[in-house]
Amino acid sequence: MAPGIKSTLETRMSRSEMGAMAPRTLLLLLAAALARTQTRAGSHSMRYFLTIVSRPGLGEPRFMEVGYVDDTEFVRFDSDSENPMVEPRAPWMEREGPKYWDGETRKAKDSEQIYRVNLRILLGYYNQSQGDPPKAHVTHHPGPKGDVTMRCWALGFYPADITLTWQREEEEQTQDMELVETRPSGDGTFQKWASLVVPSGEEQKYTCHVHHEGLPEPLTLRWEPPQSTVPIMPVIVWVLLGVVIIGAVIIGAVAVVRKRKGKAGGKGGNYAPAADRDSAQSSDVSLQDCEGDTLGSHFGLGSKMDMIGFQGLSESPREDSCQAWME
Repeated sequence: MAPGIKSTLETRMSRSEMGAMAPRTLLLLLAAALARTQTRAGSHSMRYFLTIVSRPGLGEPRFMEVGYVDDTEFVRFDSDSENPMVEPRAPWMEREGPKYWDGETRKAKDSEQIYRVNLRILLGYYNQSQGDPPKAHVTHHPGPKGDVTMRCWALGFYPADITLTWQREEEEQTQDMELVETRPSGDGTFQKWASLVVPSGEEQKYTCHVHHEGLPEPLTLRWEPPQSTVPIMPVIVWVLLGVVIIGAVIIGAVAVVRKRKGKAGGKGGNYAPAADRDSAQSSDVSLQDCEGDTLGSHFGLGSKMDMIGFQGLSESPREDSCQAWME
C-alpha cells in the first residue's frame, strides 16, 4: 500500500474509533455479516478510502469516500451524486436508520472540506495552482452624521493572499481605511472587506482596487446607485394624459360660464308669480339672479318670493333685485 494512502486510512480509522464505530448496532451487524461469510480464522479489517480529484479549469474537485469490511464495500459517499449522502452498499447496512446516515454524511462532508484545502496546497507545491478569483462588489451604508460608509467586498477567492485598497481620484486612502483580516469562508475559499467613510454625495469619486493572483488583471470597482424600478415611458404617458384631462375640464368650465352669461343678455329680471297667489299649495317661482340665471323651487323658494317686489321700483329693476338679495 502506498504511504499516502496508508496515512489517509490511519487518520480515518482514528476518527472511526472515536465515533463512527461507536454504535453497538453497527458492530453487531458487522459481526453477523462476518459470521456468515467467514472462510478462515483470524482478524478482519474495516478500511476507508478517501479520494479527491481535481478538474480542469476552476471546476470543483470530486470527492469520494468508500468503506470496506475485508473485501466487501459497505458504504460510499460521492460528491458528484445528485444528493450527496453516505449510502449503504451492503444489504445488512440497510437496517441502519436515518439518524445514523445523517451523522455519517456530516462526517464525510467535513472530510471533503479538509481534502479540498489539502489539494490546493498540493497543487501549489507542484506549480499547478487553481487560484479562485474573487467575486467583488461595493456596498453603501449611510451614517448618522450625514456621511457614508462604503465597503468593498472580495468573496470566494483562493489562495488567501489578496490586496484591497481605496482611492479618491487615484490617490490612495490607506490611512483612513478599515481593513479586516482575511477569513475562511468554510468551503476552502476566503473572504475579506475594506471600508471607507466618505462625504455623502461624493461616492463616485472613490474607487476600490482588488489585486489577486486568480485575476487576469486587477479589478476596479465603484459604488453604483440603484437604478429606478419605475419605467420612464409609462410615467410620461400618465403625465400627458393628466394634462389633457385637466385641459378638457378647464375648457368645459369656460364654455359653461360663457353660456350662462349669454342667458343674461337683456336688462332687468323676469319675475313670474304663481297663477293662484291665494292657493295653499306652493307654486314654482321663476326668478333670475344677478347673473341672469333662473332660481326656482329647487332652491327651496315658494310663492312668498313675490314679497320682494322689484317691479317698477326703479328705472333698473334688475339692480334693485340684486341689492335686495345682497341686503
